Amino acid sequence: MKLFLFLLPAFALPAAGLPITLAENGASTYSIALSSEASSSEKRAAAELQRFLEEMSGARLPIVGDEASGDLIVVGAGRALDRLKLNLPFERLGPEGFVLKTAGRNIAIAGGRQRGSMYGVYAFLEKLGCRWFTPEVSRIPKRRTIEVPPLDERQTPAFEYREPYFTEAFDKDWAARNKTNGHFSKLDESTGGKIAYYPFVHSFEQLVPPEEYIGEHPEYFSLIAGKRRAVRSQLCLTNQGALRVATEKVLAWIGEHPEATIFSVSQNDWTGWCECDRCRRVEEEEGGVHSGPLLRFVNALAEQVEKKHPDKLIDTLAYWYTEAPPARTRPRPNVRIRLCPIGACQAHPYETCDRNAYFMNNLRAWAKVTGQLYIWHYNTNFSHYLLPFPDFDELAADIPMYKRHGVVGLFMEGAYAPGGGGEMAELRSWVMARLMWDTKADVNRDIDEFLEGVYGRAARPMREYFDLLHRQVRRPPDGRGHHLWIYQQPGAPYLSAEFLARATELFRQAEADAGDSGVRRRVVKARLPLDYVALWRERAFAVRGDSYAPANLERLTRAFADFMGRVRGFGITQLHEGRNLPWDEDEFALRMKSYRVITLENASLRADVVPELNARVIRLIDKRTGADVLHQPDSGERGYPDVSGIAAALYSDYQSRPWDVKWEIAEPAAADSLVLNGLAVNGANLKRSIRLEGGILRTRTEVENAAAAPIPAALHARAEFRFHPPEEPGAAIRYRARNGSAVDRTLFRPGLETQGSETAPAEECPQGEWRGLHRSGGPAVVNRFSDGEVKRCLTSWTVRGENRLTFGLWSDEKMLGPGEALRLSADYSVE
Repeated sequence: MKLFLFLLPAFALPAAGLPITLAENGASTYSIALSSEASSSEKRAAAELQRFLEEMSGARLPIVGDEASGDLIVVGAGRALDRLKLNLPFERLGPEGFVLKTAGRNIAIAGGRQRGSMYGVYAFLEKLGCRWFTPEVSRIPKRRTIEVPPLDERQTPAFEYREPYFTEAFDKDWAARNKTNGHFSKLDESTGGKIAYYPFVHSFEQLVPPEEYIGEHPEYFSLIAGKRRAVRSQLCLTNQGALRVATEKVLAWIGEHPEATIFSVSQNDWTGWCECDRCRRVEEEEGGVHSGPLLRFVNALAEQVEKKHPDKLIDTLAYWYTEAPPARTRPRPNVRIRLCPIGACQAHPYETCDRNAYFMNNLRAWAKVTGQLYIWHYNTNFSHYLLPFPDFDELAADIPMYKRHGVVGLFMEGAYAPGGGGEMAELRSWVMARLMWDTKADVNRDIDEFLEGVYGRAARPMREYFDLLHRQVRRPPDGRGHHLWIYQQPGAPYLSAEFLARATELFRQAEADAGDSGVRRRVVKARLPLDYVALWRERAFAVRGDSYAPANLERLTRAFADFMGRVRGFGITQLHEGRNLPWDEDEFALRMKSYRVITLENASLRADVVPELNARVIRLIDKRTGADVLHQPDSGERGYPDVSGIAAALYSDYQSRPWDVKWEIAEPAAADSLVLNGLAVNGANLKRSIRLEGGILRTRTEVENAAAAPIPAALHARAEFRFHPPEEPGAAIRYRARNGSAVDRTLFRPGLETQGSETAPAEECPQGEWRGLHRSGGPAVVNRFSDGEVKRCLTSWTVRGENRLTFGLWSDEKMLGPGEALRLSADYSVE
């Protein structure tokens, strides 16, 4: 059977001339010519070309030196290529570009010596129908006779840096064959290396280790609430000593890691920016953004590095609180900015979704000030690696969009745990790799090709499932128009009961259609996300009488054990970023049980309190409307069910993590009041009172140092409220600040981020109360407190799948002597 390649859509229009018969009836007159000066990747390319042509046709083409004559496939530059007198434009190909060109009966595959010729060989084989879908599944067509039409084409990559960050994409052969070159792939010298970082990201603590410098040089670290902090802090970016230490560390890294091209000078993965006068002054000069001090610091360091190592690059992040660019400072030529759309809706093309207008503004602004912009894109649900994640329409639109905006590098972060197994990880890696090489790739065709290659006769129902899932987020009339977020929970509205029922039926069809055990196993693995949603929803707690528990704990326990066994059978080690399977099992054993509920009630309000869950108020029902005004957490939230509602916690200071407290009922509860005693693991005694007084829920928390030595202490009161309908813009806060300013602020509208958190110092806190409301109407929630007790205020909000508003109050930070106490009161009402 002959393969006439000029009929394949993968080909560009052929040059004039007759096809070349490369192999006929399992034999070939051709040799593969390779220079004695060939690079490691060119030697690999010749061997791969020999291997796959033989696998296709049965003909084994010898690899010969570049003095050979006869019918030749010339791989890479050398004398054989010179004799063809093709005058290839190597200066325009760079290290990874290549040319495919026929010259008479000869074929030239040549490009940049680092990886270009190798990529050219894989592109040539793709034209013959070869595909490498996953590390385990490929398609190498069997053709005893192969004909190649005339070739004359040049390819260069759309992006200089291309990294699909899924475990399934780390494999060396898969990465080389699909033309990715990222840091985490297992590429080596034989594949022409890769773009290597050191360290990869979030490097401030490595640059200036707190344990080494906080004692003698606290000024190197962030000033937060009047104190230099080492815990969950950043660097003081205007401190010259911190700059000197960081510069010396980067220079040392360059000597220790000569393989690295890019060195990360980037913020730690939390907030805690410096509030000192110098840093604030720079922020004001740069338009009021936190990226100003960061970029000045990075530029100063990069300037020193360039003097000794002009070939090395310095990388930093435009991430979270540094995402917006500074007004004045511009990145140096040896600085790479990685812009991170962590708050974007991943369902819809960024340019068309109002939830992403803020990011497009940042992208356009950064693109104006640097021609060396990288993107850190997000391609999975990091809270739930298995949750269905319909983002392929967004990827198909936004990878080309990045190219149009001058982006030169893409890090596409997915599920990267050992063992892999993230939802659609292999298909997503395949599609992203093809788009990052060529932004004009036909995504729908590539998806069909992958499904046919991986699922065989089951491809039809698998494609139906793929389309069904994406209709949940496509804009009407093509779909239901839901948004999609990277930390969304299993109760997300796009995972409707109707969708789940139809999806389950399609997987039954796919399993029945599977032609062999290998395909059937792949179908069963692809169905795990549906099983995951069902299991995690079964974890949901509800109040039934005086109990707070899942509906059927015995059945849930059996289902959980069965699911974990199946997950392990596929080699999956994590269901959530950074949490291995034993963590899930420990959490299940710790939290999935029945808790006692104490109900407080009067004519206006009903409050349900669970003492064992940090003395938490889990429901606050306004009897006028019957509505629960508190946010009801999803059963997939970390720490569930010990999350959300109204609660208080003991900390050592504003930056530390809370102390664990064991709460017990101090005395029999009255109809409208409850007193609890708590013992913290640091030895502190706590007392918490909760009572209803008309339409007000009053809370008071006290901590007393019962130890013989002083202990640091700060109390935090927190309440999370919800507004309906979910995701609709219009949530607002209103108050008068202690400095006299009036605040009446809508938290989200197009052009603003869909989630935020702000902490105010004492002088900017509300004067004794603040309220949350929705512009469309409905009740307002009010939080009142004593100005003398509250020294710091927190508000956070989100419209990502919900309308949630959080009010947080901090007491003073105090060193409590033996017997000394600290108090924090907070009242809540619905008006």
